[in-house]
Amino acid sequence: MPLQHPTRRRAITIFASAVAGAIAGPARPADADYEWRGTAMGADARLLFNGVDPRIARSLAASVEAEIERLETALSLFRPESELCRLNRDGHLAEPSGDLRRALALALRVADLTGGLFDPTVQALWEAYVDWFARGDRVDLPPDDLIARARRAVDWTKIQLGPDAIRLGDGQRLTLNGLGQGYVTDRVAELLAARGLTNILIDLGEQRALGTRRDGSPWLVERPHAAPIRLARGALATSEGAGCVLGAAGAAHHLFDPRSGRSAGHWRTITVHHASAAVADALSTALSVASADEIDALLPRLDGITLWAVDRTRRRRRWPAAGPLDGIDG
Repeated sequence: MPLQHPTRRRAITIFASAVAGAIAGPARPADADYEWRGTAMGADARLLFNGVDPRIARSLAASVEAEIERLETALSLFRPESELCRLNRDGHLAEPSGDLRRALALALRVADLTGGLFDPTVQALWEAYVDWFARGDRVDLPPDDLIARARRAVDWTKIQLGPDAIRLGDGQRLTLNGLGQGYVTDRVAELLAARGLTNILIDLGEQRALGTRRDGSPWLVERPHAAPIRLARGALATSEGAGCVLGAAGAAHHLFDPRSGRSAGHWRTITVHHASAAVADALSTALSVASADEIDALLPRLDGITLWAVDRTRRRRRWPAAGPLDGIDG
């Protein structure tokens, strides 16, 4: 049975990349800052508290850890008894949690908005590629017939999200990795904002600023070979194929185009700014498989985003939002 994530035993070669989305500058921008580090949804996680008493920050960080733990029991593909893993195993799930329902509802909305460029049922493609490259040091891509079989399970419209249950189509399995880190980031942001905090940067794989630093200066989020993005509020999410490559020679990567079943090839990186980290996360995934012309056609439907892209020739492009943007520059 296909694995849901690769292991060394399966001899998958996966390289993690950290060339985008790093917080620029010193780890602690001022002496009074408190920094928390941990993990969330399988990624390194970090919180920067500016101008917060360290004792209060430590207490809040413990609350954040508990919230991340709670959310992973619903959304994680790496926990066999998570709600998502049980849904994939059984094909249906009765009485799903509110978080799983909300995250999946957002996934379906983005799938509809982008004409299926974002599709949470691409897990079948991931499993097909993982199984293919696990069989020795293969450098060639999976054959067309194998991909065609996997693509039979890729169709977001077959997901039934009801008030009391979720049901998948025949042979379907879901991944929420395309927005899960962003969703957790938003929930953590809500938890901290409810405590009245503003001078905080949340980095759980995607970055979200609750406000500026205490002195009014923005947070700086690095980009490779470009000036940092100055982030005062809202969220940034970056997708790049180099972040997770498959095969001994990196023949494929994890950003699959649901239409072809192949790794997307238009862009090296896509970065999206939006008020919501989950929306930015999902759109960065979706637009990674879109051509420039497709992005031009979609942008009028995508309110409140700014988009930065680097194409295969390393040419940089930026698409501004239709309306004014506060607290961001890059």
